[in-house]
Amino acid sequence: MSTTIYYFTGTGNSLKIAKDLKKYLEYTKIVRICKDNNSFEDTGSDKIGFVFPVYFRGLPHMVSQFVENMPVYNSVYYFAVANYGGSAAISFQQLNSILNSKGGSLSATFGIPMPGNMWFMYYPHPKQDFIDRINSQPQETITVATAIHNKINIKIDNIANYPAEEAIYQSFSPNNMDANFWTKSTCNGCGICMKICPANNISILHDRPYWQHHCEYCLSCIHWCPKEAIEYNQDSTNKERYHHPDVKIQELFCKMTNS
Repeated sequence: MSTTIYYFTGTGNSLKIAKDLKKYLEYTKIVRICKDNNSFEDTGSDKIGFVFPVYFRGLPHMVSQFVENMPVYNSVYYFAVANYGGSAAISFQQLNSILNSKGGSLSATFGIPMPGNMWFMYYPHPKQDFIDRINSQPQETITVATAIHNKINIKIDNIANYPAEEAIYQSFSPNNMDANFWTKSTCNGCGICMKICPANNISILHDRPYWQHHCEYCLSCIHWCPKEAIEYNQDSTNKERYHHPDVKIQELFCKMTNS
Protein backbone atom coordinates (compact mmCIF):
# COMPACT_ATOMS: atom_id res chain seq x y z
CA MET A 1 0.00 0.00 0.00
CA SER A 2 1.85 3.10 -1.20
CA THR A 3 1.14 6.65 -2.33
CA THR A 4 2.67 8.80 -5.05
CA ILE A 5 2.03 12.54 -5.03
CA TYR A 6 2.72 14.65 -8.10
CA TYR A 7 2.96 18.36 -7.39
CA PHE A 8 3.36 21.52 -9.43
CA THR A 9 4.77 24.55 -7.68
CA GLY A 10 6.07 28.04 -8.37
CA THR A 11 6.25 29.78 -5.03
CA GLY A 12 6.41 26.66 -2.87
CA ASN A 13 2.83 26.27 -1.61
CA SER A 14 2.20 22.94 -3.36
CA LEU A 15 5.60 21.59 -2.34
CA LYS A 16 4.92 22.42 1.32
CA ILE A 17 1.55 20.65 1.19
CA ALA A 18 3.06 17.61 -0.57
CA LYS A 19 5.86 17.39 2.01
CA ASP A 20 3.38 17.62 4.87
CA LEU A 21 1.18 14.91 3.35
CA LYS A 22 4.22 12.68 3.12
CA LYS A 23 4.76 13.03 6.87
CA TYR A 24 1.40 11.44 7.61
CA LEU A 25 1.10 8.88 4.82
CA GLU A 26 3.22 5.73 4.90
CA TYR A 27 5.35 4.71 1.93
CA THR A 28 4.86 7.95 0.07
CA LYS A 29 6.91 9.45 -2.74
CA ILE A 30 6.55 13.03 -3.94
CA VAL A 31 7.48 13.95 -7.49
CA ARG A 32 7.66 17.41 -9.01
CA ILE A 33 5.84 18.10 -12.28
CA CYS A 34 8.16 20.19 -14.42
CA LYS A 35 9.63 20.33 -17.91
CA ASP A 36 12.52 18.06 -16.95
CA ASN A 37 10.16 15.55 -15.40
CA ASN A 38 7.04 15.46 -17.55
CA SER A 39 6.94 11.73 -18.16
CA PHE A 40 5.10 9.37 -15.84
CA GLU A 41 6.95 6.69 -13.90
CA ASP A 42 4.71 3.79 -12.94
CA THR A 43 5.31 3.43 -9.20
CA GLY A 44 2.67 0.77 -8.66
CA SER A 45 1.02 2.93 -6.02
CA ASP A 46 -2.58 2.23 -5.09
CA LYS A 47 -3.09 5.90 -4.22
CA ILE A 48 -2.02 8.68 -6.60
CA GLY A 49 -2.46 12.34 -5.86
CA PHE A 50 -2.01 15.71 -7.53
CA VAL A 51 -1.21 18.89 -5.62
CA PHE A 52 -1.42 22.11 -7.60
CA PRO A 53 -2.30 25.81 -7.48
CA VAL A 54 -5.38 27.12 -9.27
CA TYR A 55 -4.57 29.34 -12.27
CA PHE A 56 -7.30 31.43 -13.86
CA ARG A 57 -9.99 29.25 -12.28
CA GLY A 58 -8.50 25.95 -13.42
CA LEU A 59 -5.53 23.63 -13.77
CA PRO A 60 -2.02 24.82 -14.62
CA HIS A 61 -1.43 23.77 -18.21
CA MET A 62 1.56 21.64 -17.29
CA VAL A 63 -0.56 19.63 -14.85
CA SER A 64 -3.17 18.98 -17.53
CA GLN A 65 -0.51 17.84 -19.97
CA PHE A 66 1.12 15.59 -17.40
CA VAL A 67 -2.12 13.80 -16.55
CA GLU A 68 -3.08 13.50 -20.22
CA ASN A 69 0.20 11.67 -20.85
CA MET A 70 0.10 9.30 -17.89
CA PRO A 71 -1.48 5.83 -17.79
CA VAL A 72 -4.64 5.70 -15.69
CA TYR A 73 -6.04 2.68 -13.86
CA ASN A 74 -9.60 2.26 -12.61
CA SER A 75 -8.34 0.42 -9.51
CA VAL A 76 -6.28 3.39 -8.23
CA TYR A 77 -7.53 5.87 -5.63
CA TYR A 78 -6.89 9.23 -7.28
CA PHE A 79 -7.07 12.39 -5.20
CA ALA A 80 -6.44 16.07 -5.78
CA VAL A 81 -5.42 18.88 -3.45
CA ALA A 82 -5.88 22.36 -4.86
CA ASN A 83 -4.42 25.40 -3.16
CA TYR A 84 -5.76 28.80 -4.04
CA GLY A 85 -6.31 32.42 -3.15
CA GLY A 86 -10.05 32.25 -3.93
CA SER A 87 -11.44 28.77 -4.64
CA ALA A 88 -10.75 25.53 -6.47
CA ALA A 89 -13.21 26.73 -9.14
CA ILE A 90 -13.33 24.20 -12.03
CA SER A 91 -9.93 22.61 -11.49
CA PHE A 92 -11.32 19.39 -10.02
CA GLN A 93 -13.87 19.00 -12.83
CA GLN A 94 -11.10 19.49 -15.39
CA LEU A 95 -8.85 16.92 -13.75
CA ASN A 96 -11.67 14.41 -13.35
CA SER A 97 -12.63 14.84 -17.00
CA ILE A 98 -9.09 13.92 -18.08
CA LEU A 99 -9.06 10.88 -15.80
CA ASN A 100 -12.54 9.83 -17.04
CA SER A 101 -11.33 9.95 -20.64
CA LYS A 102 -8.63 7.45 -19.68
CA GLY A 103 -10.79 5.08 -17.66
CA GLY A 104 -10.26 6.50 -14.17
CA SER A 105 -11.84 9.06 -11.87
CA LEU A 106 -11.13 11.28 -8.91
CA SER A 107 -12.04 9.57 -5.66
CA ALA A 108 -11.55 12.63 -3.47
CA THR A 109 -10.83 16.33 -3.73
CA PHE A 110 -9.54 18.78 -1.15
CA GLY A 111 -9.02 22.53 -1.11
CA ILE A 112 -6.54 24.46 1.03
CA PRO A 113 -6.54 28.28 1.01
CA MET A 114 -3.01 29.62 0.61
CA PRO A 115 -1.45 33.02 -0.08
CA GLY A 116 -2.15 34.07 -3.66
CA ASN A 117 0.54 35.58 -5.87
CA MET A 118 -1.28 36.69 -9.01
CA TRP A 119 -1.67 40.44 -8.75
CA PHE A 120 -3.04 40.48 -12.30
CA MET A 121 -6.40 39.05 -11.24
CA TYR A 122 -6.78 40.62 -7.82
CA TYR A 123 -4.81 42.57 -5.26
CA PRO A 124 -2.91 40.44 -2.76
CA HIS A 125 -4.78 39.54 0.38
CA PRO A 126 -3.95 41.48 3.55
CA LYS A 127 -0.68 40.41 5.15
CA GLN A 128 -2.44 38.96 8.20
CA ASP A 129 -4.56 36.78 5.92
CA PHE A 130 -1.36 35.44 4.33
CA ILE A 131 -0.01 34.63 7.78
CA ASP A 132 -3.25 32.99 8.91
CA ARG A 133 -3.35 30.79 5.80
CA ILE A 134 0.26 29.69 6.25
CA ASN A 135 -0.37 28.87 9.92
CA SER A 136 -3.61 26.96 9.22
CA GLN A 137 -2.27 24.82 6.38
CA PRO A 138 -0.40 22.15 8.43
CA GLN A 139 -3.48 21.22 10.47
CA GLU A 140 -5.68 21.23 7.37
CA THR A 141 -3.20 18.91 5.68
CA ILE A 142 -3.41 16.44 8.56
CA THR A 143 -7.16 16.23 7.99
CA VAL A 144 -6.57 15.65 4.28
CA ALA A 145 -3.95 12.97 4.98
CA THR A 146 -6.34 11.12 7.29
CA ALA A 147 -9.00 11.01 4.59
CA ILE A 148 -6.48 9.80 2.01
CA HIS A 149 -5.13 7.13 4.35
CA ASN A 150 -8.65 5.80 4.84
CA LYS A 151 -9.46 6.15 1.13
CA ILE A 152 -12.49 8.28 1.87
CA ASN A 153 -14.55 9.12 -1.22
CA ILE A 154 -15.49 12.79 -1.51
CA LYS A 155 -17.81 13.88 -4.29
CA ILE A 156 -16.84 16.83 -6.46
CA ASP A 157 -19.03 19.86 -5.86
CA ASN A 158 -21.14 21.11 -8.74
CA ILE A 159 -20.18 24.52 -10.14
CA ALA A 160 -23.31 26.58 -10.74
CA ASN A 161 -21.59 29.11 -13.00
CA TYR A 162 -19.37 26.64 -14.84
CA PRO A 163 -19.67 28.35 -18.28
CA ALA A 164 -18.45 31.65 -16.84
CA GLU A 165 -15.58 29.95 -15.02
CA GLU A 166 -14.67 28.06 -18.18
CA ALA A 167 -14.64 31.30 -20.16
CA ILE A 168 -12.12 32.80 -17.74
CA TYR A 169 -9.95 29.72 -18.01
CA GLN A 170 -10.09 29.69 -21.80
CA SER A 171 -8.71 33.22 -21.78
CA PHE A 172 -5.63 31.88 -19.97
CA SER A 173 -2.85 31.61 -22.55
CA PRO A 174 0.38 31.75 -20.56
CA ASN A 175 3.01 30.97 -23.19
CA ASN A 176 3.55 34.52 -24.35
CA MET A 177 2.62 36.32 -21.16
CA ASP A 178 6.33 36.40 -20.35
CA ALA A 179 6.70 39.16 -22.96
CA ASN A 180 5.62 41.49 -20.17
CA PHE A 181 8.45 40.58 -17.80
CA TRP A 182 11.32 43.03 -17.49
CA THR A 183 14.28 43.53 -15.20
CA LYS A 184 15.44 46.51 -13.22
CA SER A 185 19.04 47.66 -13.02
CA THR A 186 19.41 45.77 -9.73
CA CYS A 187 19.49 42.46 -11.63
CA ASN A 188 22.94 40.90 -11.22
CA GLY A 189 22.46 37.96 -13.59
CA CYS A 190 22.65 35.39 -10.78
CA GLY A 191 20.56 32.89 -12.76
CA ILE A 192 18.25 31.85 -9.90
CA CYS A 193 15.19 32.59 -12.06
CA MET A 194 16.54 30.20 -14.68
CA LYS A 195 17.19 27.43 -12.12
CA ILE A 196 13.75 27.50 -10.55
CA CYS A 197 11.58 27.89 -13.66
CA PRO A 198 9.54 24.65 -13.98
CA ALA A 199 9.11 25.23 -17.72
CA ASN A 200 12.82 25.74 -18.50
CA ASN A 201 11.64 28.99 -20.02
CA ILE A 202 14.46 31.28 -18.93
CA SER A 203 18.03 31.60 -20.15
CA ILE A 204 20.64 34.13 -19.15
CA LEU A 205 21.87 36.35 -21.97
CA HIS A 206 24.35 39.17 -21.37
CA ASP A 207 23.81 38.77 -17.62
CA ARG A 208 20.07 39.25 -17.89
CA PRO A 209 17.16 36.75 -17.93
CA TYR A 210 15.66 36.06 -21.33
CA TRP A 211 12.17 34.53 -21.49
CA GLN A 212 11.53 32.11 -24.36
CA HIS A 213 7.70 32.17 -24.54
CA HIS A 214 7.02 28.77 -22.98
CA CYS A 215 5.75 30.34 -19.78
CA GLU A 216 3.50 28.56 -17.28
CA TYR A 217 2.73 31.80 -15.43
CA CYS A 218 3.83 30.38 -12.08
CA LEU A 219 5.59 33.69 -11.26
CA SER A 220 8.45 31.89 -9.51
CA CYS A 221 10.94 34.15 -11.28
CA ILE A 222 9.35 37.28 -9.81
CA HIS A 223 8.84 35.96 -6.31
CA TRP A 224 12.17 34.17 -5.79
CA CYS A 225 14.48 36.81 -7.31
CA PRO A 226 16.81 37.74 -4.42
CA LYS A 227 17.11 41.30 -5.72
CA GLU A 228 13.39 41.69 -6.51
CA ALA A 229 14.61 42.86 -9.88
CA ILE A 230 11.98 41.16 -12.08
CA GLU A 231 8.73 42.98 -12.80
CA TYR A 232 5.56 42.28 -14.79
CA ASN A 233 4.45 45.42 -16.63
CA GLN A 234 3.78 47.86 -13.82
CA ASP A 235 1.55 45.43 -11.91
CA SER A 236 4.25 44.11 -9.61
CA THR A 237 6.13 47.31 -8.85
CA ASN A 238 6.30 48.26 -5.18
CA LYS A 239 4.46 45.10 -4.18
CA GLU A 240 5.76 42.61 -1.67
CA ARG A 241 7.04 39.32 -3.08
CA TYR A 242 5.86 35.99 -1.74
CA HIS A 243 7.27 32.50 -1.48
CA HIS A 244 6.50 29.97 1.19
CA PRO A 245 8.71 30.66 4.22
CA ASP A 246 9.27 26.97 4.95
CA VAL A 247 10.52 26.10 1.47
CA LYS A 248 14.19 26.56 0.62
CA ILE A 249 14.99 27.82 -2.84
CA GLN A 250 17.42 24.94 -3.39
CA GLU A 251 14.47 22.54 -3.23
CA LEU A 252 13.28 24.01 -6.52
CA PHE A 253 16.66 23.77 -8.25
CA CYS A 254 16.42 20.02 -8.80
CA LYS A 255 15.37 18.86 -12.22
CA MET A 256 13.37 16.10 -10.56
CA THR A 257 12.23 16.13 -6.95
CA ASN A 258 11.58 12.68 -5.58
CA SER A 259 11.43 11.92 -1.88
